[in-house]
Amino acid sequence: MAEELIKRILVPIDGSTASQKALDYAGWVAGKTGASITLLHVIDADKFKSNFEAMDRFLPEWKDKIKGTDDIKRYSPFFEEELSCMLEDPVCKRGNNVLKEMAKYAEKYKVKPKTMLKLGRVVDTIVQVAEDEKIDQIIVGKTGLTGIRAMIMGHVAENVAKYAPCRVTVVP
Repeated sequence: MAEELIKRILVPIDGSTASQKALDYAGWVAGKTGASITLLHVIDADKFKSNFEAMDRFLPEWKDKIKGTDDIKRYSPFFEEELSCMLEDPVCKRGNNVLKEMAKYAEKYKVKPKTMLKLGRVVDTIVQVAEDEKIDQIIVGKTGLTGIRAMIMGHVAENVAKYAPCRVTVVP
């Protein structure tokens, strides 16, 4: 069986220590394989529901069809308009800051990562980006900013490992 080369690595980040550890491991892997790294910060669309009326305009059956930002745009032209307005929101600004900080942090591994900020359901968006970008490996922190105890794998890491179209490494 021939070895599969790792050419593209996706690192979902949320600003937590766990996502920084995942980036450390991804930097090491990229150094060994020459792979490119994409950093992804997903703004959880479910948390925006209470803040933005645009989210309430979805028909209930659409919720099961939506995977990530591109699907949201496809199903709701109104929401696409609302999305551009939300980019000034503090949560979006924080996401951009996390991406900038982590991209700068990656420089110690002599890597210039691609950065992506998406709005969507976290797990679905990570899986969709992995498919769209033809990712070979996802490297994710065991737990994030959810406050889940370190002994339990976070639901995001667990579900990404379950549904991803590629290999997944969960970094403790």
